[in-house]
Amino acid sequence: MIGKLTFPSPTQVLVMTLVWTATCFGIDYVYNPQLWRQTVTAAPASAPLSLHFHHLRCTNCLEEVKAALGTLPWLTDSSMEVRTSGEDNTVGNYAGWLDISVRQIDQVDFIALDQALRQAGYVASQIEFGGLPHYRLEGKARHLCSPEAKDGCEPLPDVGTIRRGDRLKWLDSMNTDATGSTVVFHVRYMQPNERIDVKELFAAMDEYGMYPSTLQVIDVPE
Repeated sequence: MIGKLTFPSPTQVLVMTLVWTATCFGIDYVYNPQLWRQTVTAAPASAPLSLHFHHLRCTNCLEEVKAALGTLPWLTDSSMEVRTSGEDNTVGNYAGWLDISVRQIDQVDFIALDQALRQAGYVASQIEFGGLPHYRLEGKARHLCSPEAKDGCEPLPDVGTIRRGDRLKWLDSMNTDATGSTVVFHVRYMQPNERIDVKELFAAMDEYGMYPSTLQVIDVPE
């Protein structure tokens, strides 16, 4: 037997509404802090770029790595410092990080960086970049579907498909431009100390079978 139904009073409805409204605003404030900013933050003068190598501190390796990076115009005036931590300090391990301060942020090209190192016989196991609150990566690539293409062309996979566990947690979304020649990777809003690992994106692009000719940092509004 069903008992008598009791409906909430107007006061209870009001309290519940206020509580849920405050909860929603609180969640939005925590996860979308950029929407609550009252001041416009000036663009930083430089951005941190850290490369991890398994052979950085072997004889002459550091000099060769720096020489390879010196062929990139946007790194010619950048400071470079070696840093070691964790397993890098164990006996017989010559790995380490090369921390770089990049001043020409609008010229950064991760494909050119990777190719310059490979030409010298080196591959960075991690490529960490950050220092910008909100930006995107744009790559020029062939064999992309335009937004209007419906048949005979495989579209980009969705973000959830390429994430693979903890990989690419920093990637908010991706799409192609109107011409179908540029793939755009939108980086989620980042805190000053947070970094992305571009090597994670390289791995995802390899799995998809797409190798862009450029992959640049765009830190201006769309």
